[in-house]
Amino acid sequence: MKKTIAKIFILLLLASCGFTSGLYEDILKAQELTRQHKFKQADKLYKNIIAKKPSLNVKIKVYFQLGEINSVFLNKPKEAINYYNKVIDISSDPLWHVKSIEKIAYINFENLKNYDNAIKSYNKLINFIPHLERYSEYKFSVAESYFLKRDFKKALKLFEGFKDNSKFYETYKYIGLVHFYRSQWKLAIDNWFEYLKREKQKNKIVQVKFLIANAYESDEQLKNAYNIYYSLLGDYPNQEVLKSRLKSIYERRVARKR
Repeated sequence: MKKTIAKIFILLLLASCGFTSGLYEDILKAQELTRQHKFKQADKLYKNIIAKKPSLNVKIKVYFQLGEINSVFLNKPKEAINYYNKVIDISSDPLWHVKSIEKIAYINFENLKNYDNAIKSYNKLINFIPHLERYSEYKFSVAESYFLKRDFKKALKLFEGFKDNSKFYETYKYIGLVHFYRSQWKLAIDNWFEYLKREKQKNKIVQVKFLIANAYESDEQLKNAYNIYYSLLGDYPNQEVLKSRLKSIYERRVARKR
């Protein structure tokens, strides 16, 4: 009896929000299909719900859910972006705009590697007034996007602005990489040592120490390079590469003394 009353209450509540009982059943079924990992069937059912011309509120939620299914489960990032854009087009609620633009930015950055479009989306989020809670994260993502598209001048300018922000200490790693790609070995090394003062994860520490050794080697500081490479024995994932570097440096140092 209690379950029946509860269901009637939910149906009445949903009807007041623009749901009909048939639509409610379809949505429940689509959600259940998603929980069962039957994503193609869920996708089809959600599209059928849209075809029934539901209320604006329902349509917004269904489009957003279609975006989630296509981006996360069906590996259709471009279709997902299309659905998130539909949410932006039909909704006047800034919250839906923010959520959708965040998803579009993430897909362009992570899935499509389309850094120009990622920058456009992140800049839209940056330009919201008042500033959104994740404002600094968006700016850092813009810097990463410029770095990955090898626009080092713009990337460096943005990364420099995060030096005093302890939350974004990885900025030192990126600044080091920019200088490394420019063959500015000392600047690269100095920034990577700053990064190591802050990093706690062993695998990341090992990676950056290898980069420092590489920079020392490129700068012909062979003793420093050898010592750091040697310290990574047992820790660096590719031990053969490491041993090859050690052998090469040892032979070069011996040759210098002759």
